[in-house]
Amino acid sequence: MRRLLAILSTVAFLSTSSLALTPLQADEPPRQEVRSAEEAAQLLGVHELFETLRHQVVSVQTEMAPPTGALSELFQGPDGEPVRGEGSGFVVDEEGLVVTNWHVVAGAQSIQITTADGQSHPARLIGADPSTDIALLEVDTDEPMEVARLGSTEDLDPGTWVIAVGSPFGLEQSVTVGVISAKGRQIGLGPYDDFLQTDASINPGNSGGPLYNLDGEVVGVNTAIIPFGGGIGFAVPVDTVQDILPQLRDDGHVVRGYIGAGIQDMSPDLAETFGLDPRDGVLLRSIEPDGPADEAGLAEGDVITHINTERTRNSVELLSSVARLQPGDSVRVDLLRDGERRHTEIEVGERPDPARQEVEQTLQPEPIEPGRLGVVLRSVTRDMAERYDLPRGVGVYVDRIEAGSPASGVLRQGDIVLSIGETQVRAPADVPPLLREQPRDEPIRILIHRDGEPHYVAVRLLTESE
Repeated sequence: MRRLLAILSTVAFLSTSSLALTPLQADEPPRQEVRSAEEAAQLLGVHELFETLRHQVVSVQTEMAPPTGALSELFQGPDGEPVRGEGSGFVVDEEGLVVTNWHVVAGAQSIQITTADGQSHPARLIGADPSTDIALLEVDTDEPMEVARLGSTEDLDPGTWVIAVGSPFGLEQSVTVGVISAKGRQIGLGPYDDFLQTDASINPGNSGGPLYNLDGEVVGVNTAIIPFGGGIGFAVPVDTVQDILPQLRDDGHVVRGYIGAGIQDMSPDLAETFGLDPRDGVLLRSIEPDGPADEAGLAEGDVITHINTERTRNSVELLSSVARLQPGDSVRVDLLRDGERRHTEIEVGERPDPARQEVEQTLQPEPIEPGRLGVVLRSVTRDMAERYDLPRGVGVYVDRIEAGSPASGVLRQGDIVLSIGETQVRAPADVPPLLREQPRDEPIRILIHRDGEPHYVAVRLLTESE
């Protein structure tokens, strides 16, 4: 479970009595009028830009296994029904590769995407990196998809206008406008925190969607918000995405370098005890026995200043420098020990990835067997029959629904199945033979009892090709 962020808000008040007002001199040019948000959006041409970008953005719908336990209904929906979620994503390859957030699809047994024109397509996870919260989907489509252009954050300065597109609260194809508030934010979500901060409105459901600049280039992946934070949102820089995209596409995961040392930034007082400035380097607080740093002779209390001549002024810079290396690479490390400058060579190892097993389980969810409805049924008891006012010996009770199954989103936990096609159902054992008799390429009509009323629904069973 991710850590909760404790945030203190401070309010500063300006007194107009302290302002000295100077009349505008005749030879001074008129000052530019401050525009409202609506006027600014019109000036920036947001409508026209959105129309050119909207087909690059998709909504992402997921289903996970039904929850269990006494608290499931309170926190995750009715016990026995799949948990449904929604996020956003954007296309990075016309053959159907979509970038989204890992937290949008983690544990999903079924993934669907919906395009701007309302078409839905099944998708599957082909790669994920929980450390940066980035995932890559492959969409099952025969039509080429419109691809987003990836920009860069290198020259992206605070104050730059940006546009967020996505599906906040499931409201697809929503667009908001704001500016980059800051770069390099660390908010406690992982070892590689390096977020863009923006005041463009981002809400649940925007996760995984693109943050565009006014040139129509993706500069970030909308990922996190501060609850009750007055519209403060965070996006993964697109440079991070571009660095890991080839590995996600080809290998399904990201391999990073590792030196086997615990590190920490130095406070001013701690740095003073070493006779250093706090940004002179990163302190080694522990060394993993028999790890790369140990074998290279590094020790607790060493201060690493450079990795391959690249400065390491804080732990994020050090982690990023090492992460870009591959296992087996030899790297020069410059350090300070007892006030003396030294250097050594380290053979980089592979960083352990405890989340990879969860990724692999999502990469290969349990398939639904063709020809199955995807429900757990049980007999209707005498008490149920009296409660629902049903004839004795008629119907079967829907106890549980499998995520991603034909019944998901059609049947509900608590439904009573009365008939399939034209045949009445009396016991759970009646259902499999009836399903085998139904045409595989046509929807099946089912009569159910729901909320005290009869109700017809239709499902289409999976075939072998699906």
